Amino acid sequence: MSWLCRLMQLAVVCLFAPFAANAEQQPPLRLVTLDYPPYIMQDANGAKGVVVDLVREVFARMNRQINIEFYPWVRATALVEAGVADAIFTIKPTPQREAYMIFPRESILAQDYVFFIRKDSPYRFNGDFQSLATARIGVVLHTSYSSRFDTAAAQGVFNRIDAASSYELNFRMLLAHRVDAVICSRLVGWQYLVGMQGADQAMVSGPPVETTVSYLAFSRKPGAEQLAAQFDQIVAKMKADGSFADIMQRYSR
Repeated sequence: MSWLCRLMQLAVVCLFAPFAANAEQQPPLRLVTLDYPPYIMQDANGAKGVVVDLVREVFARMNRQINIEFYPWVRATALVEAGVADAIFTIKPTPQREAYMIFPRESILAQDYVFFIRKDSPYRFNGDFQSLATARIGVVLHTSYSSRFDTAAAQGVFNRIDAASSYELNFRMLLAHRVDAVICSRLVGWQYLVGMQGADQAMVSGPPVETTVSYLAFSRKPGAEQLAAQFDQIVAKMKADGSFADIMQRYSR
């Protein structure tokens, strides 16, 4: 009888082993992003930065492997829309994006968006967009900068908006007098200017346009809703137990 029981146990193990192996050998999720220092960066060793650390910790707690790839923003969003990439970060929800992305409830980054100008510029932002109505505003193509700014831009408040493929190009154009102002996250903007040795030539003008939150969003693929729900649960737990704040403080100045 004991021999028969062992035989039956072995049969059960053999029956369910492929399913267990499949669960453990799920292919890594393909995440796309862009250079967004100091939050998201890449070097010879791969992706790094506070948001990268946070994303890796969340997926580690989800028992899912990930690969992080860097692309220009337009290319990154196109990969998610086509379902080639599984997720993208960090990104803000818009009606257009929600048509092909699933946004978890929990955000992963909060930041102030401000206007950077040259110190010798005649323009100053006073909190009213009309103060920059005639300025050439540098933005990154297909990027949302808060509902307030996006609405003003759509309504034609600014006479000229120049869209570049990256923040680096935006700030190079600012220093070269090719745009008059660049809207960007405060910390990100200073990171680029310091790297270009242009911090002494530029300044933040006026109050923040808005403080916004950004997310990791999933491509609308089979199983994405379950991933988003699990991601939400993990981030909420990390915010409650203090580990979320611990990671964010690693890069604080």
